[in-house]
Amino acid sequence: MELWNSHELCKAVNGKSLNNSSWKANSISIDTRSIKYGGVFFALKGNKVDGHKFINHAFENGAVAVVVNKKYKIKHDNKNIIKVDDTYKALEKLGVNRREVSLSKLIAITGSVGKTTVKDYLFSVLNNKFNCYANEGNFNNKIGVPLSISQIPKNAKFAIQEMGMSFSNEIKYLSNLTKPDISIITNIGSSHIGNFKNLTDIALAKSEIFYGMKKDGIVILPGESKHLDILKSEARNRGLKNLFFFGSDSNHDCFIISKRNRYNVIDVTISIMGEKLSFKINSHQNHNILNTAAAILASKTLGLTKKEIDQSLSVFNSVERRGKIHYLNHPSGSKVTIVDDSYNASYESTSSALKSLRNLSLSKPLLILGDMLELGKFSAQEHKKLIPVIKNTNPRLVIFIGEAMSEISKEINSHFDCICFESSHKAEKEIPDMIKNNDLVLIKGSNGMNLNLISSAIINFFKKLNLNNNIHTKEQNYAV
Repeated sequence: MELWNSHELCKAVNGKSLNNSSWKANSISIDTRSIKYGGVFFALKGNKVDGHKFINHAFENGAVAVVVNKKYKIKHDNKNIIKVDDTYKALEKLGVNRREVSLSKLIAITGSVGKTTVKDYLFSVLNNKFNCYANEGNFNNKIGVPLSISQIPKNAKFAIQEMGMSFSNEIKYLSNLTKPDISIITNIGSSHIGNFKNLTDIALAKSEIFYGMKKDGIVILPGESKHLDILKSEARNRGLKNLFFFGSDSNHDCFIISKRNRYNVIDVTISIMGEKLSFKINSHQNHNILNTAAAILASKTLGLTKKEIDQSLSVFNSVERRGKIHYLNHPSGSKVTIVDDSYNASYESTSSALKSLRNLSLSKPLLILGDMLELGKFSAQEHKKLIPVIKNTNPRLVIFIGEAMSEISKEINSHFDCICFESSHKAEKEIPDMIKNNDLVLIKGSNGMNLNLISSAIINFFKKLNLNNNIHTKEQNYAV
């Protein structure tokens, strides 16, 4: 698929081609390790790595052209090299140009948690009917967003883009860059609170997503957020009137009617603009159910029918490490349930994950809890807030990973068995042997704590045991 040709790209970035040859590109990359054959490599100079040192590697891996800063003296040797004043600015220009000429509607998603879940579901449902594009991985910052939108296919009907932030004005920049037609805010939580005064400032920062929108744009908001008034006020201050709400309250445009627990899934029924819709989800965490509701509401506002949405719900697979449930066979013949929620963590999401355990089993759970990062001066306070929630789960064993979690263990170890590890690297070999038959295991922590090493170690441990015992392990794939 042709994404850019030489003339279009050079014009968009205001660059000079050293050999003036004609070529076509199918992708844009800033990492030579993942560049696709026929892609264009942008050599960015970072604090630790200078992409200009990897130009030859880019060509060796199949790059059709590279974009470089003109101050660098580079021999082109008949290779397609484009010189620009600044490769960062050039990448931004490329993204802006593609957004300006693209006929696709752009859906922007922000929030403290749940962005990827909403993105992946929306892509699943929209791509069933239309040519749809969504950002890869975590390309949601000031570099990732331009990189992502520069790759929107020319024939895409919809483009879905996550927007993350660590500081104020970051989402404002991204919104002005992408000019969303639809904006979704999943929730307001304590993620990155270390860079803000309070949650109100986080809400204001998230509401910056409205800045690039036209007045006829669509806004989808969490109806039960404590900061809903701020979000509504900021949207209306930008002239936006098409506001829709999701949550548990029957006054919302999309709300949860019922949740019925079964052994391996929850049956959920929702009301979506007056129509009932049912689906299965293998996450018992309420925020994941609400995230799915947000995505369903967005699909409905885009004109999809109940039937089209229902068909997509039946085929959508769970998002890895976002509350995905693995059902493992214990050699004794019993089951072991693993809730892998190791991608991100804040007080809100960790508390929700802990409270949701009661929906899965009556047995005492095994908790594996890693530090919640990027909380700054609020770190100790946010971790301490978890103590009563942890106690209420009545755990069989609590395994703490990291300094902050180990600190709160001092107030828990007199009530329950606790073990502390400095890191996941030290814990991954020991933890699998601690799991007993019929155990319910929650793995929860920030991505930087690498708790995925522990979840992988547990799953591989049981797969090996069961292979030796000729037992097959299964996992469930439903929407989360």
